[in-house]
Formats: sequence, structure tokens, C-alpha cells
Amino acid sequence: MLYLHRISDNIVGGTPLRNYNMFKQLCGKDNFKNVIFVSTMWDEVTIEIGSMRERGLQSGFWRSMISLGSTVHRFDGTMESAWKIIDSLSLAPPIQRRPLQIQREVVGEHVRLARVTSTCAKSMRLVCDVLRVRKKTQSCSPVDDCLQSTQRGVLASFGMLVRGLKIDSNSYGIPGELVQPISSAGLGIIRSSRFTENDYVIFVVGPAEAGKSWFAMKLFEDHDIPVVKVRQHVKALRCNLIRSPANIIVVSIPSFHTDHEASGAENTVISWLKSSFSEKCHSGILLLHSLDSDPTDGSMLMTRHLEAFAKAFPNRFTVPTRLYVVPTSKPAYTLLSGLTERLSQLEPTVQTLNGNRSRNWHASMFPGVFQGQPEIAWNAALLLLKDMTASETQANELLTFPRAALRHMPAPSRLALNDLSNHLLREFRKKRGSDLDALIAFARIALDFTPPDHPLCHSALINLASLLCERSKKEYTQADLDEAIALRRAAWKCMLPDNPERQTLLPELDGCLYERFKRGGAMVDLEEIVSLRRIALERTSPLNRSRQLLNLADSLVDKFEKVGLVTDVKEAIDLGRTALELCPPGHPDHALSQHCLANYLDAKTRKRCARARIMEVGNDSSSINIKQSIRKIAFEVLETIPLRLLHTPTGVLCSRDLQLSHFERSPQYRELLSLMSTCDSQPSAAQVYAAVNMFFRFATLSHRWATGEPLLRNVEGTSIYDLDGGDGLEKLQRFCAVTLRRGFSWAWADTCCIDKDSSAELQEAIGSMFSWYHRSSLTIVFLSDVSNAGLLANSVWFERGWTLQELLASHTILFYTQDWTPYMNHESVNHKTDPALLEDLHKATEIAKPHLTNFYPGMDDARSRLRWASGRRTTRPEDIAYSLFGIFKVHLPILYGESAEHALGRLLAEIILGSGDVSVLDWVGEASSFNSCFPANLVPYQTVPRIQRIPSDPARRNDLDFEKSQKLYSKLAGLPRAGFVNNKLMLPCIIHQVTEVRPQCSPSSSSRYTYEIHGSRLTPLEVALSVNLNEDAGRYILVRPWHPKALPMQTDRNDNAVWELLAQLEQPFHALLLEKLPYNEYRRVASECMITACPQDVHSILDSQVLIPEIV
Repeated sequence: MLYLHRISDNIVGGTPLRNYNMFKQLCGKDNFKNVIFVSTMWDEVTIEIGSMRERGLQSGFWRSMISLGSTVHRFDGTMESAWKIIDSLSLAPPIQRRPLQIQREVVGEHVRLARVTSTCAKSMRLVCDVLRVRKKTQSCSPVDDCLQSTQRGVLASFGMLVRGLKIDSNSYGIPGELVQPISSAGLGIIRSSRFTENDYVIFVVGPAEAGKSWFAMKLFEDHDIPVVKVRQHVKALRCNLIRSPANIIVVSIPSFHTDHEASGAENTVISWLKSSFSEKCHSGILLLHSLDSDPTDGSMLMTRHLEAFAKAFPNRFTVPTRLYVVPTSKPAYTLLSGLTERLSQLEPTVQTLNGNRSRNWHASMFPGVFQGQPEIAWNAALLLLKDMTASETQANELLTFPRAALRHMPAPSRLALNDLSNHLLREFRKKRGSDLDALIAFARIALDFTPPDHPLCHSALINLASLLCERSKKEYTQADLDEAIALRRAAWKCMLPDNPERQTLLPELDGCLYERFKRGGAMVDLEEIVSLRRIALERTSPLNRSRQLLNLADSLVDKFEKVGLVTDVKEAIDLGRTALELCPPGHPDHALSQHCLANYLDAKTRKRCARARIMEVGNDSSSINIKQSIRKIAFEVLETIPLRLLHTPTGVLCSRDLQLSHFERSPQYRELLSLMSTCDSQPSAAQVYAAVNMFFRFATLSHRWATGEPLLRNVEGTSIYDLDGGDGLEKLQRFCAVTLRRGFSWAWADTCCIDKDSSAELQEAIGSMFSWYHRSSLTIVFLSDVSNAGLLANSVWFERGWTLQELLASHTILFYTQDWTPYMNHESVNHKTDPALLEDLHKATEIAKPHLTNFYPGMDDARSRLRWASGRRTTRPEDIAYSLFGIFKVHLPILYGESAEHALGRLLAEIILGSGDVSVLDWVGEASSFNSCFPANLVPYQTVPRIQRIPSDPARRNDLDFEKSQKLYSKLAGLPRAGFVNNKLMLPCIIHQVTEVRPQCSPSSSSRYTYEIHGSRLTPLEVALSVNLNEDAGRYILVRPWHPKALPMQTDRNDNAVWELLAQLEQPFHALLLEKLPYNEYRRVASECMITACPQDVHSILDSQVLIPEIV
């Protein structure tokens, strides 16, 4: 809904005021977010007066609606400005698109809104032309002639709208409003006009035997659209993409060089191409090849058809080079065995086309066979469109990475092709018997055409995930299930926190993870299931929590059965009892709650009486069952340690299979077999786990990489003790020898125990490294630059990024100097427990001693953890962020090649998303290109922010308005924690409008500016910036970031929390300076020093305003 207001009106009163109040009542609060206030007639006032009146409206009459989501735009009197306002509707988040749905209901169910919109748009432009002519021209007759001509155009346009009401849009094909047949009315489009850069032309080429007409019919005629010949022998169809100037034109070319089609076709095609293809445009070829015909037939040779087609073009430059070879077959003619054989014969033939130097074809084979399915036909067309979106100069890049082509396609065209792909996907899914692989391909194309920051990106991810889940259930494919889980995780992250679809996505992701857990039994999946169910429980109202309580309890019991922690089953029993209390007798879930609680109690009892995870062995138990039981536990232990370990007695690098083989040949294994074969003295589950863990105790190496480090390929298949090499190999050999001397048979080093040529293994290793060091029994730190008499803190080891997590994660650490003797000859079993060494570590790292000895990963006190890493560096710049993933317990993809700013930005965004901790925004310096609220690097976190507190006077409570204080408390209590969506920071905060900006003096250097800033309800403050501020103070606001944890807890009949809040808000705070951008976005203005703001007095605090700005 658009509400227009004349900015030339000095006073809002009388009829305009009554109209506004009536409009406000009719809308209702729930619809305020769907209202756009448009100020008009800016040409009748100066910009200063207009801006002042606009600010007055925003803080006065419009204030209540803006606070609930209404937006403001200016109309400057131009057609471009009007259409920019209209176009903002399509760019709004999904929740703000309800006006479009209302309009669609008004028009009618059988009318596509897009057709109405495009027709009305044409009419509005014609009316604008009429008004423009009337204003510029004073004479009568020319104006009358022009008006009459234009009015006829307006009537014709509205006639199209009326005829559009009769279009049947219920067919399963592409929507009618997207398609226009090139009929007699449209011949001029092809005959007299040349193709432009906005046209994407698809040529359907091939012999008549390949089913070219059949293929074209499925593209065109199944939609009740008559295909009219542009000229004799040439059939074409134009698809107008609504949200862009791009058009898709599909042309069926006759096989004029064969005897199967009418004569004269060649001259017709040559003439038509000459008139339309004098310049280069986006074009490609679908070459149909019949699998039913004899491949040795001369008319079937691909090169013959392509050469004849290429020669028809007016010049070599205009010949399309991208083509897809589409196999076709009639189901009645070809058996499955023969089809497979001919497909295998076709593949090398397609590859030979790419070696044709004279034509430079870029040929690909379509991954499917067309047998009359329209979804296959459109699948091939859309795949070709993807390839056509790149320029000819990027052909090589396109062949290696097709998605790169989309970067060169205009955004409106991508969105329009996204609309087409999504529509085809929806319609073909409704059609019974549609090819599932083709639907998945449609969903992938739709996702490729969707920009990552598009509001509906999550829908494309969910669509593809749903289809992959369907195929996974049908064919039991693990890869599809893994990809579906990854896609649903991505959809969850890019959805707005208040999106109602989130509540639906949560159980879908839960279901996929549980299916994978049932198949593989991976603990990481079960841990995520527990986390998701905790989130679902938090988002469920207290009256409907019984099912969510039972779901969480079920997952905890599964975890108990897997790991054996009593705390899990105790929590499950408590949850079950809570659910039973919520479901009294007569409640639909009462019986279910009773049944589940009985299961939880039974699980605890079984665990107490039976041997957990070991098959119960009686007097007649076979040795096979005993070995299987031990092997099962061994595999579970191996899943928690690195994939490869060095066997220190032999120096051989062992995979999991070799590790298990060593265990099954060991005395510990034979002792377990002996104990389990004796009925009276069978070991408990804990004893078996302890024995296996004792055997697989391992030590880890922490060091600084140097040149000549041995890699996996250098040590695989041989003993490291038999190799000769430089310092790197010597270091590895000495490490294994020290490890063996310390009583450990297994060792792990990050140089040779990871296959760095495998991106998947490298990703897993980096994600698991913190847990591996935490799981290890000993970490040996080699200080290559410290002698026995040197200082520990002088080592470069304390300046490297990766060594921080190795120091914090390891329970037991021993420092060795450059000659491989313990530091300061301390023969301690753990240098972390040595008071003198612990003090040295504290001074060297500035990390508190409790964190050094007993560190827990997570997001608590995030800024302190960032400070620990702020003085460190890594060889690869992006590694400084990756090395912190384990410390913050985040799981993010490793994207080597991205900038360090982008990697750090993803980490900080995850911290904000996971904890809402706004302390990470407390910094000064250079802003990141990822988001203006994040720093470009970790250096700003070296400074610990400090604020001088002022004393609070409790006696002033008597002078304050308690009702206003309570309202302020309620307002802040309703704020969510900070979030991060689509590269935008959603920051709940208390805002202070900047009222005046005063330059203090001319800067000593061109890169530093000093200002005195006046903000509402604040004392004047001075800031130093690296940018020059605009004179318009209304563009800026000072904000106080807010976290729900800062709100004092309030209990019944206790007003202390309100007074504590006022005392807290009375204190000085570090403010952020934000600049308002178009579309209600903000950008942080980075400062050279902390901006310390002070409230004027406690009374002014009561008038505080809150806002959740979107900061880019």
C-alpha cells in the first residue's frame, strides 16, 4: 500500500489528517509493515525545508507506523523515481509482499499478476507520455493529434489487459503471461528487428528422425500456444521474462541439407538469419540425436548438420558456439540395454566436436534421454541458458565452472530465469510420473539463478533439499541425504529470525539428520539433533511443549545408549515427567507421555544391570560374538581420534584399518577376550572402553612449520626411521622417539598425518583439530628457537595463529627446546601444572590461568578470546580466522582463496548469530568490506575497552516517573538478541538522533577529521574519524548496542530490576556512529578512537527510543 503526502503542505490538518487517521485504522497494526509513505511535490519546496518537514512527519504523525515496519520514499517527479518505488515491492522480504497477494485476489484467481502488471506498466508509460507532451506543447492541433494517437495506444493496452483475463493459467507448462507466439502480429519482432544483447536465442537443430518437431511440440504446444511459422519452414516462440528486459527465443531449424524436408528451406533460413543475426547476441544450440536410428547413417552425422547450419549464418562471428547434444528415443523402439550401449557410443562422438578447430564448438552431452517428457525438454533448454549467460571470451572458464557464467548475467535476468525455473519446477512436480532426476536438475538450475543475498534464496535451497530427500528415500543414496542436510543448514542460516518457515524447516532438518544417524550412527549427527530439538523447545509456547519435550528426551536416550552418560538419561527422565505433568488424564498426549517416560526409566534400569554396548555373553556364547562386541567398541573409539596415526615403535603411518589390526594383535586384546570368555568375571562396559582407550593413547606435536616438512606422500608405506632428510624429517623422528620414551605407541603430527591434496579431508581435519588436541594424552611443544637457557616467552611459537588452540585444547603439555630436552630441565609430567611455568605462560599470552589449565570452547566472553589471537599471525591470511573455529566451537566451511576479511567476517557473523554478543563490535580502526560493523583484522581487539563509571544516587528514584520507567523496561525486554542475515547485522539498540555536527578544526592531515557531535539526550561529544561527515546531521544516529543479558531480572512485586536498569543506562557507554543509507539500511562510520557517550540525565533516559537497524 502506498500512502502519498504532499511535502509542500506546511501543516497537516483538516481533511488530510482525518484521511490519515482513517487510513491508519483501516490498515491495522499488522499491516503497517506493508505501507510505504511517499512524499511528493519536492519541486515546490527547497531541499532543506522538505527534509525538515519529512523529519517532522517521521518523528510525529508517521512515527507509530514506521516503528512497526512502514518505510519512507521520495517521489521526485520523474518516471524513473515512480518505478523505483514500485520495483521496491518486488525486492522487499517475503513478509512484505502481501500487497501483491491482495492485488492478485482482486484481479481474479485465473489471471497471472505478472501479466496484469506488465500491461498496466505499458499503459502508465503511455499516460506519462501524454502528460509530458501536454506540459511541453502549447499549440492545439499537434497536441490533439498526439493525444489521439497515444490514447489509442492506451486503449489498445487496456484491451490486452481485458483479453488477458481469459487466459487459462492452469496448464502444467510455463505460464501464459511469460510466452508470446511469434504470430502475424509479432512478425515484425523477428523480421524487421535484429536480435539484441537482451535476447537469448536457442536453436533446435537435428535431423527429422531425431524427433525435432516432437521436441519442439513439448516445449511449445503442450501449453496451448499455437506455434506460427515466422517464415516458411522456420518455427519460433518468444518468452518474455517479466522481471527483466531479457527474452528467450526458441527457434526450430529445418534439416534443409537432407531430402526429408521441403525444398527451399535452406534459402529461407539463410535469408532470415542474415536479417536477424548481423551482430553477436546470446545464442546456443540444442542438437538432437536419435538413439533409435542407425548411427552410421550419413544424415545422422553431427558435424554434417552443424556445418550446414553454421554456413547459413551471414558471418563467422555470429555463429553460436555453445551446444548441448540431447539424445532422443521413442520408448517403443529402444530397449534399456540398447539405449545404454548407444549412449556410451555417443559420448566420445560429442567430445570430438570440442576438438574441431575450425568452429571452436563448446559441446556438452545432456545428462538424460528425451522420450517425450516436457520436463526433460525444458531441462535441456535451461541448462543451455545457463551456459549462454557468459560472454564468448569466457568460454574456457564456462567449461570448467559453469556457475561462473552467472556472474556476468544481469541481476534482473537472473531473477527472471529464476522465476521461470521455479515455475516449471512447481508445475512439473504436480504432474504425476514426472522424472525425479529432471526435477532435481530444475531445482539446481533455480538455485544457480538465485543470488545468495536474495530474500527467497532459502526457498531454492529447501526445494532442492526436498527433492534430494525424496530420491534418497527411494534409492537409499547417502550422497543425496548428505547434500540435503547441507542445503537445509544453509537455508536455516539465510532465513530471517522471524520467518515463520523456520519453524517448518527445523523438523525437516531434524528428520534428515535422524535418518543419517540411523544409517551411520555418527555421534556428530546425534549431537546436532539434540541441539536442534533444544532450539525447537525454546520456540514452542508452554502450552504446546509436550511433544517437543518428548522429542528432546528421545534424542537424549539415544545419546545415552550410544555414549553411556548418566546425565543424559536423567535429563530425559526429567523432561518426560514434565511432559506428563502438561498432559493430565484426558489429554490426547497423556498415554504417549506415560509410554515414553516408562521407556526412559527402563533404559536407565537396563544400563545399570547389563553390560553396556557389549553383547551379553553366556556360557554358550561364541568367540565370534565376543570379538564383534570388542570390535564395535574399538570402532567407536577410533571415530574420536585422527584418521591416521604414526606407530612410534615401527615409525609406520597407520590408517584406521591398520590401527585396528595392531589392537587385535596386542596383549590387551587377548586379555579382554580371556576375561569375556569367563562368565564369572566379565568386564563392564567402562572397563572395555578404558582398555581400548588406553591402547590408543596418542601424543600430538605442536610446532612452527619450517621448510622441508615431510608430507603424507613422503612417509606413506615406509618407516620414518628409515628415511633421510632435512630438519623437518629429523623433527618428526625425534618427536616419535620422545613420544615412545614417554610410553605412548601412537603419535600425530599435522605435517604428514593429513592428506592435504584432499579438500574433504583437509576440511574435516581443520574442523576436528581442536577436539584431537583435547583428546590427546600429551602434547609436545617443540620450540626450535629457544635454547635451554632461553626464555619461553621469546619463542615465535607464541606469535603463530594455530598454536593458540593447541595450547588451550591440550590438557597435558611438555615444552622441549631446540636440542629436544625439556624446557629448563623440568621433568614434570605436565608443564601446565608447574606453578613457575604456568606463570610464564600467563605472562607470554595474557590469558588467565584458569583458561590455560581448564579451557572450554564456546562463545562466552567472545571479545577476550579474539584479544588472545589479535597479536598472532598465520602464513595464509585467512587461516587466522580458521584457527579460531575450534576455540569458538563453530562449524564453518574452509574456503581457501577467500580474503582474510571475508573469513574473519564469517566467523564474527557466526558469533553474533550464535550468541548475540555485541562486545565484538567494540573496536576502533579500519572497517571490514564484509560488514561495516566488523573490523578488517584482529588488531583492534588488542585494546581492552574501559569506561570510567559514575556514582549513582538512589535518592533520585523518588523524582522519576515509575510508569515510564516500567515501559522502558518492557520495551527493552521485548528486544531480541543481535542476529546476522544475508550479510546484514540486525542490531537491537537504543538510538540517539544526531542533531548537529560541528567540525572542530581543519585536519592536520587529509585522513583525519575531528568533530563535536550533538545527539538527542546526550551531552556533546568529540570524535576523531578518517572520513569527512556530511553537513546533514539527520543522516546520522548514535546507537547503544543492546544484549538481552544486560537486562536485570525482574520478579513479581520487585521493582529493583527497573531501578537497576536506569542506573545501568545512566552510565557512559561506547556508542556506534551509523549513517543512514537508502532502503532503510545503515553503515557504521569507523572512528579513530572509542566514541564515549554520556546521557544528559536520568530523566532523559526515560524517553529512550529503540531500533533494530539493518547494518551493511
